[in-house]
Amino acid sequence: MDFRWTEEQELLIQSLEELLKREAPETLLAELDTRHEFPFKPWQALADNGILALGIPEEYGGVPADITTLTLVCETLGRHALPLGIIYSLGIITIRDIIQFGSEEIKAEVLGGFVRGDLPVALGITEPQAGSDAAALKATAQFDGDDVIFNGQKMYCTLAQITKYILLLTRDPQVANPYEAMSMWLLPTDTPGLRFNPVNKVGWWTVPSYEVYIENARIPRKKLVGQYNFGWPQLMANFEIERLALCAASLGAAQAALEDSLAYANQRVQFGRPIGSYQAVQHILTDMAVKVENMRNFVYKIAWMMDQGQPVRHEHAMCKLYVAQAACEVTDSAMQILGGLGYTMDHRVQRLWRDIRLMRIGGGTDEIMYNIAGPQLLKQARKG
Repeated sequence: MDFRWTEEQELLIQSLEELLKREAPETLLAELDTRHEFPFKPWQALADNGILALGIPEEYGGVPADITTLTLVCETLGRHALPLGIIYSLGIITIRDIIQFGSEEIKAEVLGGFVRGDLPVALGITEPQAGSDAAALKATAQFDGDDVIFNGQKMYCTLAQITKYILLLTRDPQVANPYEAMSMWLLPTDTPGLRFNPVNKVGWWTVPSYEVYIENARIPRKKLVGQYNFGWPQLMANFEIERLALCAASLGAAQAALEDSLAYANQRVQFGRPIGSYQAVQHILTDMAVKVENMRNFVYKIAWMMDQGQPVRHEHAMCKLYVAQAACEVTDSAMQILGGLGYTMDHRVQRLWRDIRLMRIGGGTDEIMYNIAGPQLLKQARKG
């Protein structure tokens, strides 16, 4: 593997860092977090400067970009403006589903708007009885002439009320095998029959999530994304890159927490000396740095493998498992280094600590990552 950036990647990340310092400074992020407000202006700034165009087909206003470049963007957003990294990462799976499976009409409708600054398409999978067991979903789609009518309930549907569309997963109750009974639809959020209830979360205060109640919501049948009752394999097709993106954003946040800890350890004086001069603190900082380095190596190995067209079925799950856990450990160590200051709302470390904790749940829990990786490792060993 060659870890060197291309000249284009160096210029891209340099310009992105300058953009974030200007349009998403820490003072603004802290203010938006306190007010529980979505970062609309910083998000639009990403669009205005071509960041949202990366990886979108040129015919819809996009710019070609490989997985490694998108990963660099996710890490940079996570390091300097984690909410933007979260939003961008969550949007990757739905946008790629639209690119891969959407009709020309749907792609023209959604992708062009995203490039210009529309929010990512929300993903409507989880239901009260269907979380990690996504196949247990019960939302239905009933055909009525040229229309389809939806009924059901979705949980933890991030961005649902403030974005234009939900990528909705429904199940055909007439088909016994749930994996052959799901369909994917582009549901406009202004469709009559939708009701949204905000979810009050521990973190992600600038990235809202909702319960979505769907009662006789009617849209044209042509809003089907891909094939009818083929929604499960379509959904699985892009989970790997979404998890990689979340890992990259988590890596960026862990790097930020490490940087804050190093700066504080050099400045904070106790017993007449900077606390960084004490061996106990140095050990904590070194452990943090080792974890960040391991996270970075794992993340970019997966990105490289995907760019080479290599399968990453169990590798991506191990990466998600390790990075999510390590990022939680690094931000928790940062809280310890900063002591009382870290536990106040005056420092960003507490926000990183709160926001990162969800990474071990969202995008696939730790336990599901074990369940993906373990059988594949055993299968690989049997072949060996």
